[in-house]
Amino acid sequence: MSADQAPPIHGGRATVALALTVVLGTALLLWAAEWLARAGAESVLARAVQEQTGVLERPAVQVHGSPVLLQALRGRYDDVEVDSGTVSSGPVRLRAVEAELSAVYLSFHDLLDGNTDEVFVERSVERALLTHDDLDRYLRFTSRRLAAEPAGEEQLRLTGTVDTSGGVREVSALAEVAPEAGALLVRPTQLDTPAALDGLEELLLRQRFTFPVPLDPLLFEEGDVDVAVQPDGLAIRVSGSGVVLGS
Repeated sequence: MSADQAPPIHGGRATVALALTVVLGTALLLWAAEWLARAGAESVLARAVQEQTGVLERPAVQVHGSPVLLQALRGRYDDVEVDSGTVSSGPVRLRAVEAELSAVYLSFHDLLDGNTDEVFVERSVERALLTHDDLDRYLRFTSRRLAAEPAGEEQLRLTGTVDTSGGVREVSALAEVAPEAGALLVRPTQLDTPAALDGLEELLLRQRFTFPVPLDPLLFEEGDVDVAVQPDGLAIRVSGSGVVLGS
């Protein structure tokens, strides 16, 4: 082969280098767009959750699944996790508050705007813990001189003093905990006192040992609520569907 017919080695290398540059540049742009879409969605959703609950600290939000960019373009996020930590509303304090949201709708326009008025959530599961110490704190705030401790898987034991028509009584009671209208309702099933009670005293004591604990700190307190008595407190699980943040 003559010198005039030699293959264009340098030209081929330049073409390969250009192709690699284009590929790397495209990959970098896609990575940046993916990162921006994820960060933007998490920021907007965290703000929406904060406004819904009224908590002072913005919760941690993670958008799972990939590519997030495609989820952002279609305005629907498959799996979102919210970690609010410890939240309070008045005398009620809940710990380990977490929520798993499925099919979260946030328009691409709102994502670009960095703000939204409404976020539609197809399904949600929220979990929280009301420790026995925090329940005691709530009882003190509501002027009940009582202390709570677990008494099996489904009941609490409440002990303390209660004012009755016959004077101050030392009382211990077994109480069940059940969800009712966006709250946990604590209701006595058995009263134990050193002395016998007359009918009126027993009625007053049962009323005193019956009280609601609002679930206002939760994101979705109006869903289907399950509660279990654990050694460290009341484990709360709230599930819902078709809910709107910001409505």
